[in-house]
Amino acid sequence: MRLVSERTGLSPDVLRAWERRYGVVAPGRSPGGQRWYTASDVARLRLLARAVEAGRNIASVAHLADDALTQLVRGEEAAALARQTPHAFAAQPYLADALAAVESLDGTALETTLRTATLRLSTDELLDGVIAPLVRSTGDRWHDGTLSPAHEHLATAAVRRLLGWLTDQYAPAPGAPALLVTTPAGQWHELGAALVAATAAAAGWQVVYLGPNLPASDIADAAAVRRVRAVALSVVFPEDDPLMDGELKALRAALPAEVRVVVGGRAVPAYQPSLDAIGATAVHDLPSLRIWLVELATS
Repeated sequence: MRLVSERTGLSPDVLRAWERRYGVVAPGRSPGGQRWYTASDVARLRLLARAVEAGRNIASVAHLADDALTQLVRGEEAAALARQTPHAFAAQPYLADALAAVESLDGTALETTLRTATLRLSTDELLDGVIAPLVRSTGDRWHDGTLSPAHEHLATAAVRRLLGWLTDQYAPAPGAPALLVTTPAGQWHELGAALVAATAAAAGWQVVYLGPNLPASDIADAAAVRRVRAVALSVVFPEDDPLMDGELKALRAALPAEVRVVVGGRAVPAYQPSLDAIGATAVHDLPSLRIWLVELATS
């Protein structure tokens, strides 16, 4: 029971209550009387926990078969993610289908969904309503263990291809300001940076995208060669890198004073003191980034 509690997030008291009142699973017993759960028991309990977290009462979902429960959870989570972003109504069906494709490790279905969304949605609807919440949900669930590295890799590969293609579709006007986009040394998750690159390209900026894990000295050298107006960094994981403070301060010291630094990603709160110390701007979503880009381009 202790292991099942760790893997589902449900306390032993809740597990016992759900089994006794609703018969959600029927674990066997060891000779010593301990509960024995199967892998399918754990998977069902995870689904039930997600349904309850999404706002469903356990009594209303305990009787559902696993397939029906899976569909309900996918729909509820897609709706919850969409409510957190602009363009929710138009994007929600594509987000739900994309999440389902990742969960079932169906790369073909994921690619088809993303291509269809690209054709039918505006760029802002696509990025804000589908790609950003898909990346956020996949990353969160990979970190909490409800999705495997294989799921995260499948989503990353598909989204990276789409964002690279999307960034290349925009030709900046002559004289457009340049933005260098990367992640600092030790930050290997690049989808946030790729999202920033696509957003900036759609906003009319020249984008210099350098991928992940770049030391401060290399970022500064590239910024000087391309004479960028700003540097955008994505910080996602880890959130406790003891070297990050030094990297950020080294970058600020190596950049010309007029080059601005903007930072986004789920790890921003963890590094906020360091960001404040170098005068960086923290943005928490793509709409905020767009506003910052427009203000900087016109200042």
